Amino acid sequence: MKYDLKDIVVFVYVAKLGSFVKAAEVMGIAKSAPSTRIAELEKAIGMILFTRTTREVNLTTDGAVFLECCSHVLEKIKGIDYFLEKREEVAGTLRIAMPPYFSRNHIVPYLKKFTEKYQNLKLDIFLTENNIDIITECFDLQIRIQKPEEENLEVEKLSSNHKVLCASPEYMNDHTAPKHPKDLLSHNCIVFGENSVWKFRHKNTNELIELHDMTGNMKCNNGEIIKELILHGNGITVKSSKDIQEELQNGKIIQLLPDYEVINETEFYAVYPPAKLGSKKYISPRTKAFVEFFKGALNA
Repeated sequence: MKYDLKDIVVFVYVAKLGSFVKAAEVMGIAKSAPSTRIAELEKAIGMILFTRTTREVNLTTDGAVFLECCSHVLEKIKGIDYFLEKREEVAGTLRIAMPPYFSRNHIVPYLKKFTEKYQNLKLDIFLTENNIDIITECFDLQIRIQKPEEENLEVEKLSSNHKVLCASPEYMNDHTAPKHPKDLLSHNCIVFGENSVWKFRHKNTNELIELHDMTGNMKCNNGEIIKELILHGNGITVKSSKDIQEELQNGKIIQLLPDYEVINETEFYAVYPPAKLGSKKYISPRTKAFVEFFKGALNA
């Protein structure tokens, strides 16, 4: 059975106003249009909806039942229209996966301002050090420290991840300060995870030094623990300056080899599922708001 939804709307107006003319006036259409549309609708559904006289229009028994059905349908459509109008607002729930240590230091301090700006938005935060399948797990986005290898994800760089070589004054009081990156081979170097290759470039001469198989008496896959190990004088490490900014300022941690730049291949990224509207890329208002806000916050 084929019928036009616009004919249904006309039918409901005629039924409730009891007049073709009044329906046309309210709807802003030609006076003859309601009669034509109702005739087409009756033909399409195979039933008479109105009894017509020169003075009035009344619903048939079938018409009254059909009106009740149509009224429910139109209410549902109004709900759909409302949803479509509201979907461009930053509202609903945003599911985010984030690394714990990074989030504690660089996301949590700004969340109050973010939620105050977007008061109709709720956050569902899941903490993990691991890359997860955000599409299968139904996450809106994940913050990662390395650019994803998956080709089926959209990627937005949130911030650079400037790193420095560092140690505590306690450790340096007991050891000779390195003057060249190769001197690190005689120090206790604390390695993050499997990142045993450290690269340096001299800021003036561009001399490139690449140290392989960096070893010490500890390695750890948690940045927060490595920071504590450094603070307690356990050795030297390469650390994100964002993570130790306060300690660098108060002298609890000191930068080593300041003439050398640590070559770092990690950045802070937001990754999210791809979507398209027609030929154009689409990003949900919730995800877009989060990405743009933290791009600004982390680079201020």
